[in-house]
Amino acid sequence: METVILPKNGGTARIDSLGEEALSDVLALQDAAYAALPADKKRFILRQGAGYFLDLMMRRTGVMIGARTNKGQLVAQMALHGPVTLREAIALRLITKNDVPFHHAALTDNIVVIQSMTAHPDWRGNNLPQNMLAYGMSLPFVQMADHVFAQIAADNRRSWDVFARNNFGIVAAAYDPDDNLPRFIFQKPAFGFDFAPEVIADDVDPIEDFPAIVTLTQREALVGMYDENPTGKLSFLRSNEVLNLMPIMAKVGGRR
Repeated sequence: METVILPKNGGTARIDSLGEEALSDVLALQDAAYAALPADKKRFILRQGAGYFLDLMMRRTGVMIGARTNKGQLVAQMALHGPVTLREAIALRLITKNDVPFHHAALTDNIVVIQSMTAHPDWRGNNLPQNMLAYGMSLPFVQMADHVFAQIAADNRRSWDVFARNNFGIVAAAYDPDDNLPRFIFQKPAFGFDFAPEVIADDVDPIEDFPAIVTLTQREALVGMYDENPTGKLSFLRSNEVLNLMPIMAKVGGRR
């Protein structure tokens, strides 16, 4: 459990794991966050049913964490699936429904996948996503994982900025087969990325240049890093890790 300050609304919030008794609060928070989004941004929230959350709350597929105010209101939540192997995560479609190359992880590596990060619209501006992610990353089963993954809409800059600021990198990109919308796959290896001293693409626009990003990340072990300036552009750095993974890729049958 961790207590954090709410600078905008005042007071504090307690971040902790959620049990099945919180199901109605979790569903209500998801509905409130979805309702507050404009029509063109509602796709940022992939609404889940009660069974999805219960599996997490009962520790069958991972853990659900939430932030409650000192009055008991649930104002933010996040799901952490795992640990599972990368092979299992692909089979369960926890990361992506697309066939993308995972240059920086072996199929047998243990991973955690972050999903369903949501903050109540009345409590935005209190650094809740950053605090939730920091708390989630501190959990023992997450720290023991080889990698942590998340999938985020390419134009949801508010969300993926949180991950970029916490040393996650864009390792793949694809158009979701269900809605044909562009999404990034973020990854954070336990020991970070091994970069070659070379920037392969700079000043990259996450939306306008998305087709090129898809092509680049399919071919090479590049990692997109967020340039924290008003333009919100990306830089893609060449990584040495694809070379380190060649023996592993040969064992599991080449391209994954």
